[in-house]
Amino acid sequence: MEKGKTCIRLIRNATLRINYGGKNILVDPMLAGKGELESALGVYKTPRVHLVMPMDEITKGLDMVLLTHNHIDHYDPTVKRYLPLDIPFFTQPQDKEFIEQEGFTKVEKIEDNKSVDNLMIYRIPGNHGFGKIGQIMGPVSGYVLTAHECPTIYIMGDCRWETGVRKAVEKFKPDYIVVNCGGAIFPEFSKTDGCIIPDENEVMRILNEISDSIKLIAVHMDATDHGQTSRTILRNEALHCHVDMSRLIIPDDGEIITL
Repeated sequence: MEKGKTCIRLIRNATLRINYGGKNILVDPMLAGKGELESALGVYKTPRVHLVMPMDEITKGLDMVLLTHNHIDHYDPTVKRYLPLDIPFFTQPQDKEFIEQEGFTKVEKIEDNKSVDNLMIYRIPGNHGFGKIGQIMGPVSGYVLTAHECPTIYIMGDCRWETGVRKAVEKFKPDYIVVNCGGAIFPEFSKTDGCIIPDENEVMRILNEISDSIKLIAVHMDATDHGQTSRTILRNEALHCHVDMSRLIIPDDGEIITL
């Protein structure tokens, strides 16, 4: 990733390394090796795929960590082995104590917004599903990043597309939205309450409802057994719906997107 450029690199699942506003940011670190974590559905261990780059490409030169929520596919127990415990670590308010218990010493909760030099971070609360499953999944947040002479990025997190998220898009007018669109389910609840993150149909709805000038970056696919929307399924749906693929970026693991 070139110094000074605004870039997003998909590490795997929802884990991103972002060069933005002069900062190197690691989002939602799941750094465990293939199959080292518990399965969501009791079928395949998480994660289902290996990392495609050396660990130092993920962790070297980081300025901060940004956590949307502490589910195991966004933060896992191996993280504290690979990151310095004094790295600035930003969380939603509900996760600050948990990350401190993990041994990190510079944990800050973001209630509404946080200024870090040239960078502004705005927290957007969301819903990790609706109905009973949404209650079970607990609190989740997204973050809008802004900085001078940088495109505005909205990292939606594991948030469904609903009124609060729409209002955030209307308010901040992001140039890019990173959407976690694995269509993850828990069969016992999803039969009535639906998926816990956007699926391919919801991604099509988002594209229809937002400005044509906004680009979506689709991540959180092909790494867990409860994710029903794969990259292949998403591309197939986009083709069927005649989506302008310049508006829908579907990166592979390890791919760098220069914004």
